[in-house]
Amino acid sequence: MKYLLVIILLVGSALLLAHPASKVDLSFDKETSVLTVNFDHKVKDIDKHFIFEILVYLNGDQIIEQKLEKQDNLETGEVFYKIVDAKPGDEIKVSIKCNKFGKKSTKLIIE
Repeated sequence: MKYLLVIILLVGSALLLAHPASKVDLSFDKETSVLTVNFDHKVKDIDKHFIFEILVYLNGDQIIEQKLEKQDNLETGEVFYKIVDAKPGDEIKVSIKCNKFGKKSTKLIIE
């Protein structure tokens, strides 16, 4: 019983240190067809805890999958994608995943 309690405490502690991004912002420049993805993900060490996967969907179809080895700094990250097929009325969805635990998604309708 004591071993089970220790395991539960260790797993719980690891989950407290791991977390998804707190914020994901998208912007799309119609002139250049460039999607900008900004995220807030505060960590203590970008080599050990970071956003590691970004998935981009256009109208429900996955069009981009990128794996990262670290994020830009201890608090944020930013990536850019050229999406030439996007047009007004289309929906872009971005899902980002933490290498430890959690994911966050957000959507943008192109105007």
